[in-house]
Amino acid sequence: RFGFHPQGVFADNQIFKYIEGMDRLGMDRIQMQQPGAFAEYLRETNNTICGRHPIGVWLNAVKSNKDANNETLDIKFVHYAQSSKVTNRRDSSVSYASAIATISD
Repeated sequence: RFGFHPQGVFADNQIFKYIEGMDRLGMDRIQMQQPGAFAEYLRETNNTICGRHPIGVWLNAVKSNKDANNETLDIKFVHYAQSSKVTNRRDSSVSYASAIATISD
């Protein structure tokens, strides 16, 4: 439905855990504040993240500000959810993640 199909070995009834692991890896890459790391994650996983392009633009702006000593942000994901727990390959799900970015002291 969304064009993404997980690869690898996992128990079919545990697909939702695989999806969460992939999502959290992407969230970790965003928290790193390194645009290249997030882009590499997208290339490696082919994960279909709605908003991936604006996230990439924002990460570049965050890095640019940090490199110019204008401001440094702390980015922390505070909530994660899935619309359903995928237990077989015919199921589909949408993941939701919320982050807070604050200016570091």
